[in-house]
Amino acid sequence: MRVTKFAKYLPRFDWQPLILTTKPIAYYHYDCELLNDLKDIPIFRSNNLDLARLSYLLKIPRQAIKKSTGKTSMLSNFLFYPDAKSPWIRFALKLGCKIINQQKPDLIFATSPPFSALMVGIKLKQKFNLPLVTDFRDPWPTGFVAPPQIIRNRIIKLRQQIINQSDQVTAVNQQTKEQIDCPSAIVIENGYDPSEFNQEPVKLTGFNIVHTGNIWEIFDNLKLVMQAIAEIPDVRLTLVGNCDKPTLQQIKQYKNVEYLGTCSHQETISIIKGASMLLYLSKPNQAVGIKLYEYFGAHKPILAVCDQCNEAMRLIENHQVGLTVSAQIQEIKPAILSIKNNKLIFSPRGLEKYNRINQTQQLSGVFNRLVI
Repeated sequence: MRVTKFAKYLPRFDWQPLILTTKPIAYYHYDCELLNDLKDIPIFRSNNLDLARLSYLLKIPRQAIKKSTGKTSMLSNFLFYPDAKSPWIRFALKLGCKIINQQKPDLIFATSPPFSALMVGIKLKQKFNLPLVTDFRDPWPTGFVAPPQIIRNRIIKLRQQIINQSDQVTAVNQQTKEQIDCPSAIVIENGYDPSEFNQEPVKLTGFNIVHTGNIWEIFDNLKLVMQAIAEIPDVRLTLVGNCDKPTLQQIKQYKNVEYLGTCSHQETISIIKGASMLLYLSKPNQAVGIKLYEYFGAHKPILAVCDQCNEAMRLIENHQVGLTVSAQIQEIKPAILSIKNNKLIFSPRGLEKYNRINQTQQLSGVFNRLVI
């Protein structure tokens, strides 16, 4: 989402993106509507021999992909260096050279993960002597599936080499900037696209709390929230996202919880707009999730239930958009009641900072400084 929104709005600031990516890969969920953001942007797709691409060519069912995603990623991180997408590098370089020779771009923007994309950016910079901006959406070597301990020091050394060879580094938040140990990095956070919030909200029953996103990583905290809500009869919880059958069976035990499954991005935005309150649950090894920024676009009160989520807490408190509590029922229930009974002073401020248009203007300013 971060990359497609940059690409969507860069032409407003006199930059024409040329996207280098891979041919289709196997993934557990697709939302083809998101390609509408890129309808006027040239997309160049290279071949690839990583496991996700091979799985796509072998037509492995999506459910099998979903069940094996974590295990496959862990295996790939043991087999490949610097990450599971490294088989893509040589194909990307070949197509990248062709694009540069034909299109004559002024600058390279390499965004990660996958961190192999940064390697492609470095090699293209060296060959064509173009300015390079490297973008860290994750600090690396942490992330959803961390690499094995045995190569982490090697990866950290490589990360520093990439930073040293970049003309500018951008980071998705302050915590990531600190973790990659790059004081000169410019923080351009995730955000929301104002054009997506023009649609009508979905009508939800009563005081309705909405949570969006995959459930398997945050179910322990979600269960505490469901238990707290069970003690407040006139409050309902709506869930949008992926979960497995055993988890769904547990969810169905709670009468005031409705599970809608996986929805398109646009459908999800409409549901967010219809909420009385939005629920944010932090994932392991994640400073702050992209959905928190999209919650900002809805201008609804937010309840964050998390431990050690300092970045999310800072954002919520600084912008006065809700409450943050630890994962304890005795804290969750009063917080819900406080928001429900309008005891929370909800006065959002400074959220325009996360408007994707404003963020793209900031990125274009980085580009301008490197080429003018």
